[in-house]
Amino acid sequence: MTAPVSFAEELHRASMALVSTDSDTAVQRILQDDTPLLLAKLAADRAAGSFAHWGLSTVIDENLHAPVVGRTLFETLHSLAGLSAEWPVGNAGVLHLYGYLLSSITTPYGLKRERWVTDELSSAVGRSSSFVSSSGGSGWLQEVTGALVPILQNPETLEGRARARCVVDEFAPDEREEVFRAVYVAGIAGSSAVVYGVLLGGRLRLITAFPVAATTEGWLASVTAEPPRLRYNAVAHELPPRSPLAPNREIRRL
Repeated sequence: MTAPVSFAEELHRASMALVSTDSDTAVQRILQDDTPLLLAKLAADRAAGSFAHWGLSTVIDENLHAPVVGRTLFETLHSLAGLSAEWPVGNAGVLHLYGYLLSSITTPYGLKRERWVTDELSSAVGRSSSFVSSSGGSGWLQEVTGALVPILQNPETLEGRARARCVVDEFAPDEREEVFRAVYVAGIAGSSAVVYGVLLGGRLRLITAFPVAATTEGWLASVTAEPPRLRYNAVAHELPPRSPLAPNREIRRL
């Protein structure tokens, strides 16, 4: 009797098949055959409007200088999410969750999907289980959004099992008003993560979140070792990835 295929194995199989796929029809067939749960969760996120809470990101990884997914998959995922996008810039929720789950690219930190299929990130933000599961009817990005928004909006008054330890605010140049915020958060069993997004007036747009092994001070030292800039593949209106920001930054240790 054949053992059931795990979700991680489904993702691996799909990501390998997608590497050489160059048509929307073929991409959708692979997703339907290999990862129907992912398709269902993406559809649930589209229905819930989850992608509206996320900002812009480039698909070109700033460490690898290479795309984390191919152009056809990039375009198909945005189409399935009901969004328009012009390569290489797309919706950060599409790319950093669904794109990463289907990426075959190995980074210095491992596969992009590992943050979602393990409990490292979810534990760091105070959840007892992985964001990516078959339970419940809500989309995965809806669950992620609900966990991350309070961390960026109100880091000083977080409730639950996660605690913000450090907040770094960097500011858009010239007359722009965006604030680019990174929060180092500590959660269950010594886990820690960084959450990043952009605030403009009363609006928040998430960019990414990822587990970190560094201490608060170690992470802060790496951030302050260079002048303020756009980080973690973020893009803003007329500001490409890694754009310099205003020279001042605000640091709050909590």
